[in-house]
Amino acid sequence: MNKNFSNLYNQILSTIYKHTSISILFLYLVLCVSVLNVNATEVNTTADADKFLKQLQGAKQRGMGGSFVGNTYGANALGNNPAGINVMEGDRFVFHMTRFPRTIALLSKPNPNANYEEHSQYEEQASGIETLNWAFPISKLGTMGLSISTAHEGTFRRVSHEGKAINSFPQNNLAIGIGYGVNWFKGLFIGFDAKWLRSKVTDLTGIEHLGHGYTYNVGLIQEFGDTIQIGIVVRNLSNGLSFTDPNIPDKIHNDIIGGITYQRIISNFNLRIGLDINPPFHDGLRTNIGTEIWYYNRVSFRIGYLRDTESRYGPILLIENATFEMEERSWIAEGLCFGVGVRLGNYTINAAYAPTFKPIVSKNEQIKISQGTANYTFSMGQVF
Repeated sequence: MNKNFSNLYNQILSTIYKHTSISILFLYLVLCVSVLNVNATEVNTTADADKFLKQLQGAKQRGMGGSFVGNTYGANALGNNPAGINVMEGDRFVFHMTRFPRTIALLSKPNPNANYEEHSQYEEQASGIETLNWAFPISKLGTMGLSISTAHEGTFRRVSHEGKAINSFPQNNLAIGIGYGVNWFKGLFIGFDAKWLRSKVTDLTGIEHLGHGYTYNVGLIQEFGDTIQIGIVVRNLSNGLSFTDPNIPDKIHNDIIGGITYQRIISNFNLRIGLDINPPFHDGLRTNIGTEIWYYNRVSFRIGYLRDTESRYGPILLIENATFEMEERSWIAEGLCFGVGVRLGNYTINAAYAPTFKPIVSKNEQIKISQGTANYTFSMGQVF
């Protein structure tokens, strides 16, 4: 009996050591690649598609403050942390639709009399993102995933200023992806996905430019029992987009995000808490935290806090002479997020509210958001 117990004890220790060692090694390699890539790209202006790729989240994650690294799973994991593709069993479809409002931000600066007056104006056109993901198991070899995402910004145009039929938005993005996830060891999930990108942008003169490229995500999730999951993901590894005009921003900025999720079932309630950290912190701490509570596995309520920053390159209206110029500035989304969910048989419907981005002001500047303060997300998923 003692010998059998000793063998079992040694086997457990060996398994824990093996899983932990592989996890630590993987995390170390991911961190090295990410830091090198971030240092190489952080000084460059990013492409419009960079913003698009970072918004491929559903209402569940947005309602929880945008936390997703440790608690995303199934079809929701595509484009976020692909390690979660294999966490849930069965075929899964999910559709996300997000709407961003037309945002007008007035920037004021002190005049010679030390009184603040309106100096310039930022305007973000109304935009939207639609995503369709499908995750399906392939026997014991893991789970595959397919995705297609589109984004559009501005007013839909049927003809150009020359009278030619165009029937498109002035700026839009398209991403077609494939992903794969596997349970490498018991409790250790590893995933990878790749996306082909096509991006159309319009410059200040009204000329449209097309660019193409690829991006890659790699991540892992380590489970510790039934209560804790730790994840890490490197998103948007890329060589950029292939615009023919060198003046069009073409860089895709990668980022590394680590997260932890705690979940527990208490009577008829299923509680889940998620926390993500997204370095480097050039404009303060970038973090996402949220809580989800399911009642009888039928109705859920979510609340979270989001703080995220990103660099944007776009036109700014100079009020004094009514002219435009291109400017790069950091933008921030910060505040409370809310969400609800309903499960009806094999269908799950979610909705969420989250703060939208606004420009970060520097010393001796003031800003007023005169229009557009929040975005809304709707998602519907099916399991079969």
